[in-house]
Amino acid sequence: MKASPATIGLGVTMTIGYGTLYYSFSVLAPEIAREFGWGQSFVFGVFSFGLLAGAVAAPVLGRFVDRYGARLILCLGSIATAVILALFSVMQNVWHFAAIMLAAEFIALAVQYDAGFAALAQAHGREARAHITLVTLIAGFASTIFWPLLQWLLTWMTWREIYLVMAAMNLLIALPIHLALPRARIDETKPSTEPAQSAIDMSPDGERKRRMILMATAFAAGGFVISAVGATLLVLMRDLGYATAMATLAGSLIGPSQVAARLFEYVRRNLFSPPLTAILAAVSMALGLALLFGALMQPLAAFAIAFAVFYGAGQGLTSIVRGVLPLHYFGVAGYGRTMGTLASARIIASAIAPVSVIWLNEAVSSAAALSALAGMACLAVLATLALTRGHGH
Repeated sequence: MKASPATIGLGVTMTIGYGTLYYSFSVLAPEIAREFGWGQSFVFGVFSFGLLAGAVAAPVLGRFVDRYGARLILCLGSIATAVILALFSVMQNVWHFAAIMLAAEFIALAVQYDAGFAALAQAHGREARAHITLVTLIAGFASTIFWPLLQWLLTWMTWREIYLVMAAMNLLIALPIHLALPRARIDETKPSTEPAQSAIDMSPDGERKRRMILMATAFAAGGFVISAVGATLLVLMRDLGYATAMATLAGSLIGPSQVAARLFEYVRRNLFSPPLTAILAAVSMALGLALLFGALMQPLAAFAIAFAVFYGAGQGLTSIVRGVLPLHYFGVAGYGRTMGTLASARIIASAIAPVSVIWLNEAVSSAAALSALAGMACLAVLATLALTRGHGH
């Protein structure tokens, strides 16, 4: 597949979507807390609560994507994101902060993977896999780009001015790219069309429901692990006995491992079917966490590095699986609604994960916290195996 300008452009807009609405918060939250005299735990608590708004928004946005097309939702999402980020720059009290944060997380899915994958599915049908992989490959650098960029911007402007800069990115870069995206092939995306090509119509209702439950379970369990590891890894590794430098090294290896796995998937995308890719992703994450259990006996560097490589590869593939597995089993028809339903369960699990794991780490032990993560990773493996068993895919 030759990389199309539209797909590369969507990779850029997804980078902006995640960078401005997600990764920016860890850099700017301490500045906000300092100006208003709020505790950082309160600020991050509001952020976690805001994530739950995404769970409410996901099914609604999914239906809008099916009805009006992902291109329109992405365009409106860029405008709404710009407005919301601009509102952050002028907020004056805790009520402003809470309301704007809820609005930001409610609209986030309209400019992140869920809407982006839907746009690719609507434009390319079942051939969207390579395009989805390329988008995740590009957007995988969101934190790599935005964390240092925002830290640099903080050296010569205030956090309020940075929010205006991020609003401009969505309005002046992301919106024109979204406007230039190809229109959906409506005849293939409306749920009311001919059923011949869509697996969603070829499966009995009971089988579809079973697949949805298993897929939602796998995605939610995987989302729990990814969210918790992203927020708590350095704390967990420190409490397992690792020096800060070693913990930081392991954390920094996750990103390159993600990119390597996605690059391999992009180059050899016909080597594994979507179900097999999903199994490899889930098993790789579980194996990484299992290797970290070795640190309970002795915090050796080998355990930390092996964890980072396997876990990072699994996490990298998981983002792709989120887009291609629903397309494989359910087809293009109703894809937005399917993605919205699956996203809702995943977002709820992701929102409760960090506080749950940190509580286990502090109230029980680091072994208990690690066991919870490993247990959820194993649940993702079991659900994925049950989903893919016996269908010859």
